[in-house]
Amino acid sequence: MEIRAEQLQIGYGAYIAVRDMDIQVKKGEITTIVGPNGSGKSTVLKALTRLLKYQKGAVWLNQQDLNRFESKQLAQHVGVLPQKHSAPPDFKVRDLVGYGRMPYQKWYSKNSGEDEKVIDWALEVTGTASLQDKLIQECSGGESQRVWIATVLSQQPEILFLDEPTTYLDISHQLETMHLVRKLNRESGIGVVMVLHDLGQALEVSDRIVVMKNGRKYCEGTPQEVITQKMMKDVYDVDCQIVCIPGREKPLIAYREII
Repeated sequence: MEIRAEQLQIGYGAYIAVRDMDIQVKKGEITTIVGPNGSGKSTVLKALTRLLKYQKGAVWLNQQDLNRFESKQLAQHVGVLPQKHSAPPDFKVRDLVGYGRMPYQKWYSKNSGEDEKVIDWALEVTGTASLQDKLIQECSGGESQRVWIATVLSQQPEILFLDEPTTYLDISHQLETMHLVRKLNRESGIGVVMVLHDLGQALEVSDRIVVMKNGRKYCEGTPQEVITQKMMKDVYDVDCQIVCIPGREKPLIAYREII
């Protein structure tokens, strides 16, 4: 499965946020969109998942126009976790994760045996099975994020879209979330498309990185191809060195000293 966008122009009223955007994301790969604040990262993600209409261009899912898919049909292919999410305070974890089965159900039907198996799988793979009888409001930040990922996973999407999934989390829970993303990709073959601010995290987990600048795609490629001194200076106006360590697959970003 793949989603491909060509020459997208996306705006909010008269304001054009993204121009001439080409991007392709595939099942089985982790693609991360990075760039400064206001560069259009989340806007692109929303357009690829039909949360935001684009003004020009086209988006294709397996060579079919994305706009031709019914909502439930699209939700069986694509799962989306926005940056901000909420649930009623009296919801238990298992109840919330169960909502991910709605694309497969009629409005009057209850969870089938197959639905329950998928919910069990989503809880297990995200390490939240022990939390299933807990109220969602009683979960910590890291627990809550894993529960929301489990909710989207219970849709059984082929590609999972995450908009800044580590925002508001402390460093240990950020690393926990990135580990989960990589685990889902490697063990279940789920494609992942993320918007991230942390370039170190993007380097570690991504197969491909797309860099945005001023509403346009600046470059795209493997982490080693994209994260360079020139890109860091051109896009972020930051001086740094890209350090390769023997025995380590991915390089590290060494920023200049802070005075």
